[in-house]
Amino acid sequence: MKTLYQYAIVRFLPHVETGEFANVGIVLCAPELGLFDFRLANTRFARVTDFFEDLEGKLYKATLQTVEQELQRLQSYVTRLTPKELAQQMQEVVRPRETLVRYSELRSLYLDQKPAAVIDQLFERLVHRTFLTEEYQESLMVKVIRQQLKEEKLTHFKQQKIHDNLIEVTLPLVAKTNDVFVIRPLAFRQQTAIRLFDHAEQWLGRFRRLVNHDVLQKDHILLPLQGPADKDNKLLGAYKEVERELAAFGVQTLDHKDKAGISRFAKQALVADSFKLQ
Repeated sequence: MKTLYQYAIVRFLPHVETGEFANVGIVLCAPELGLFDFRLANTRFARVTDFFEDLEGKLYKATLQTVEQELQRLQSYVTRLTPKELAQQMQEVVRPRETLVRYSELRSLYLDQKPAAVIDQLFERLVHRTFLTEEYQESLMVKVIRQQLKEEKLTHFKQQKIHDNLIEVTLPLVAKTNDVFVIRPLAFRQQTAIRLFDHAEQWLGRFRRLVNHDVLQKDHILLPLQGPADKDNKLLGAYKEVERELAAFGVQTLDHKDKAGISRFAKQALVADSFKLQ
């Protein structure tokens, strides 16, 4: 017999100004079963503290402990609620608040599975595996590059929004000095060639539009690239094709570990006449 489950992702957001967050848990509700359950990441979840700049592990640990206490209290309280009241309580749990921990929108599943299996699968897919996605890899690349630029006192690159008359794109490293310069790391760690191509086309399309509308110049765009981790011939072949397409478009690319190349590009924003990477 299938059961209606409602769940939300628990997100840790220590720096409101950047909008970056990490998935750190799941809350699950099955109103007809009178069930409310949750699963949180370990308070020593190193991948979270490594993700954010200048974050003390004590802050993450204390925050997770507070959330755990609140959810445990709620877990004991909901046993007295009707299914309708429990559904309403779940809505209250995920209500947007200005705190270090936020919840995603409420989502629904209709499954013929035990609650323990459902929460295990959600936690594995949405918390643990989050750190294997290209979005996470790109965030790590941004962190490394931002730290490098900070050490070299090239602090003119900030997260900013770039827009034309119709679209707006948030980019992690933008310098608006003598012109607009952009550094946008791209990770190609996808599991299939089609997903790799889709990721490339998404960003190529965005940059093509911004260039065509005179918002950016091609040679003022640097894309540090991270290739496939898997040595699969199809993935490597797809990545080589993406590199050729980016080069044909005219943007600058390099390996994401090429610190000297990134530094040379960043310094262009401080001089009147820019130059291409050699």
